[in-house]
Amino acid sequence: MMGTYRALRGLNARLQLLFLITLVFRMGTMAFPFYAAYLIHQHAVSAGTAGLLVGVYGAGALFVDLIIGGVIKRFSANRVILGSLLLNAVLLLIIPSVDNTVVLFVLSFLWGGCYEAFTPATFSETVAHSSSESRKVAFSCNRLAINIGMAIGPLLGSLIFLSNADAVFYLNAALSLVAFIACLWFGRTVPVTQGAGVASKGNGLPESAMHERSRLLVILLAALPVHIAYALPPTFLSAYIINYTELPAYYVGIIFFINALLVILFEVPINQRMSHLSSSRSLVAGFLMAGVGFFLMGFSHIGALLLAATVLWSLGEMVVFPGITHYVSSISSRHTVDRNLGYYSAGVNIGVMITPPLAFMLMSQPSLPSPWLLAGTVLLLFAVAVGVMKGSAVLWNKEA
Repeated sequence: MMGTYRALRGLNARLQLLFLITLVFRMGTMAFPFYAAYLIHQHAVSAGTAGLLVGVYGAGALFVDLIIGGVIKRFSANRVILGSLLLNAVLLLIIPSVDNTVVLFVLSFLWGGCYEAFTPATFSETVAHSSSESRKVAFSCNRLAINIGMAIGPLLGSLIFLSNADAVFYLNAALSLVAFIACLWFGRTVPVTQGAGVASKGNGLPESAMHERSRLLVILLAALPVHIAYALPPTFLSAYIINYTELPAYYVGIIFFINALLVILFEVPINQRMSHLSSSRSLVAGFLMAGVGFFLMGFSHIGALLLAATVLWSLGEMVVFPGITHYVSSISSRHTVDRNLGYYSAGVNIGVMITPPLAFMLMSQPSLPSPWLLAGTVLLLFAVAVGVMKGSAVLWNKEA
């Protein structure tokens, strides 16, 4: 904890403000985890329609990820953050009063887009206000705010939802407004601290542009199985433990608790210790830990092994996600970094959208491998692939 505290104190004022805003905003993530249940019980829509509305929310998030680079370039990352917080609050205040299904589809799409715009915009702010040497730790601190907020928000939402479902939306909106006011008020007084920027490849040379595109394609392809694998715990784990194993249901809570505790306590210190390592070495180590962890999750009949596996894929998570965002920023020019980080964020939503149906399809066919075993195997293969590709200047930035 002291290492994490020192890392947060070591951030410049802009990044400390960003940490606070992110923490408050993510603590407000109460409505979406209960959106399907809310639609079914409060708006009397069918389960199928509720599922489609949740899917449309994801589609809105994915659409924004694909266009966010141009939006940030035109309006600035800080204004996108302000707009995301304000519009998110407005939509949360409107949705409980709407009964028309068509209007709900439109609002769900807009809500997903407004919520998602916050993430790549904070990535852009992190890049702009950190040096290349401190960026991996800065991304870790950003993830720390997300994880603490996401641990608190849904828990509070679950306590409030049973007594007053509408209040979940209103409290979520209130916290978005608190984050908006903090960003607007303190953003004027906190000095702008310009970091070292991004890689200086944006010099218009065709070869540099070609290398950036090929390197970006490689890292996005490597990140996709990561997003799919790490979508398994939040979207599939509870159903897996309850329906496909003989373990008691409380194992779900234990696994989530272990993951959250490890990430909150150790992610920032680990990335401080690994800041001297190249991105390729960090990612190979992260892929290996994640791959072994997810592979062992396939042995569901041994509860202790599941817990040990959780420790491994949690350690992999702490290394891989800051490592990828840091690498994407390092291979990008100042003109493309926002777009490229948006593409990276799109991969997160793609993973969430395709993982549940893929996992249940695999479990329905005894002849097919477990989704855990398959995810672990693919991640281990990508660890080997990154180790091989780092020797190519076209496919990998050797300096990163």
